Amino acid sequence: MSPAPPAAPPAPAIAPGTSTPAAPATSAPPPPATSPPPAAPPPSGDIARRLAETRRLALDRGRSDLVERLDRVRDAWERRTITVALVGEFKKGKSTMVNALLQSAVCPTDADVVTVVPTTVRHGETASAVAHLESGSPGRPVTAPVALDAIAEFVSEVGNPANARRLRSLEIALPHRLLASGLCLVDTPGVGGLDSAFGIVTLGVLDQVDGVLFVTDASAELNRPEVDFLRAALERCPRAACVVTKTDLHPHWREIVERDRAHLAAAGLELPVFGVSSFLRLRSARRPELLAESGYRDLIAFLARTVATGASAAAATAAAAELAFVGTQLAGEVAAEQAVLTEPSRAAEVVRQLSTVRDRTAGLTTPAASWQQVLTDGVQDLVANVQHDLQERLRGVLREAEALIDAADPKHSWDDIEEWLRRQAVTAAVANYDLLKEQATDLARYVAESFDLEAGPTVTVAGLAPPPGLASLALASVESLSAPAGRLASVLTATRTAVFVPMALFGIAGSLLGAVVMVPLSLALAGGIGSKLLRDERRRQLAQRRQQGRLAARRFVDEVGFIMGKETQDALRRTQRQLRDDFQARAAVLQRSAGQALGAVTGAGRLSEAERDRRRAALAAQQDVLEQVGGAAVGGRS
Repeated sequence: MSPAPPAAPPAPAIAPGTSTPAAPATSAPPPPATSPPPAAPPPSGDIARRLAETRRLALDRGRSDLVERLDRVRDAWERRTITVALVGEFKKGKSTMVNALLQSAVCPTDADVVTVVPTTVRHGETASAVAHLESGSPGRPVTAPVALDAIAEFVSEVGNPANARRLRSLEIALPHRLLASGLCLVDTPGVGGLDSAFGIVTLGVLDQVDGVLFVTDASAELNRPEVDFLRAALERCPRAACVVTKTDLHPHWREIVERDRAHLAAAGLELPVFGVSSFLRLRSARRPELLAESGYRDLIAFLARTVATGASAAAATAAAAELAFVGTQLAGEVAAEQAVLTEPSRAAEVVRQLSTVRDRTAGLTTPAASWQQVLTDGVQDLVANVQHDLQERLRGVLREAEALIDAADPKHSWDDIEEWLRRQAVTAAVANYDLLKEQATDLARYVAESFDLEAGPTVTVAGLAPPPGLASLALASVESLSAPAGRLASVLTATRTAVFVPMALFGIAGSLLGAVVMVPLSLALAGGIGSKLLRDERRRQLAQRRQQGRLAARRFVDEVGFIMGKETQDALRRTQRQLRDDFQARAAVLQRSAGQALGAVTGAGRLSEAERDRRRAALAAQQDVLEQVGGAAVGGRS
């Protein structure tokens, strides 16, 4: 059982979050002891002290492996970031808001510029930009440097129409003091309707950020789709706010803000609403008195108080979990050695128990260890489950799409069908990724608990997000659903047939009965045949359009399934490697802890009485350090 860290952190200045490393495992050297119950995460300012003191203790005991783990935790703690995503419709001022927060022209914001790929702005010692491109090789991202004055050519619809450059994202680094505190801003593309495919893809990645700023403007109050989007966003990221931009352009912006608050309250959503003017914020660089009027002071305070505090608490919890793991290993060694020095008669018993633990943990480090096979089998089962779930969802989407196509004429309804199909396919993909993340986390927890390789109450499985390109997959155009020769050809064919048949049938009879009788009959018959042929031709063309529509929908769904299948397999391979490497490292630590404790106990039996007294005093000092840092209860657990 992991020991308790101290109380919750105070609110920092823009504080950072970090990905959660695996939580602690515990060793089993005797004598047994009980760890205190879990508590709130430690104060963020206390983490550095606890890391330094625990590291010194690990050095004193010759545990270079634990020193390396603590160094990685320290590096992650010092480089922690807080990621805030700006989401909303097109042309609501998201890019301008990034520029206003940083008081720098980072993102292009011309009237004809629309962001088409996510743009991340983080801290860097020098200003630079890097494009992340789509790659066919898993785990091998393709990047390319981008000149700062060419950013618009990559992120805008004008320079990169329909994302022809195949970008996944663009990353900008700036030496800005606000970013140096850990803040990382993500300017997302406009969603083109919050219930559109782009909106659903954006929603699908919000559980990977620390905060969300939903950006709208003061031209109109929130509508139902926006409120529904906010409700779904809060389920994935509870630290969110609604930001009403362009208050300098709309005199009645305060009324709009109050109405937005009322709409959110009526929907049961508790989140703040800020009215801001990016124009005034940018001008405040030269006229500081405009800062308060711009509304950005309250927004920045929200980022510091709410978003940063939550992210800092998550980072502190992650660091405390790793400290607990290291502390447990050290505590087990101290406890075993103290037991022998205090009661020499127990030496044989302690050695026997430690030998058993050493042998058991040695088995965990081999390539043939049972947990490795369970993990491999579990990932294979997970692949099957996720792929079956995806196929079942996509088949359901295809059945509904075919029913819609058969119920209408695709020539008139194709745009609506295309939008519906794209939205439903992306919804299925996001739901499939949610299932993948849930089952991958359950698998990690099961392996950890079953083989005493505990990874803590939460296991972060990295890199699981639906590919943004799903929302822009091409679908057949309505023109491609028409007959190849066009409608005129079918009309000419029907006319030719209607004229030729009466002439052929009544050619001979007409020579006998005379033109006066046969011409009216031929015309009437031609009209009837032509009308029927035209009706049949229209039905044939409608059936052909429907058939082509079904084929287009099937090709689109197959393409979604192909992309998702590849992405899913790549993500699961990364997950398997991540968990394998983490558990392998923990098993090695457990084995070394048992071996080192056994060596210390054996050596303690050969000490003189004076040396025993000195060693007991040194161990008491080490125990005091462990209690002060809260790393683990001395003795671990049996």
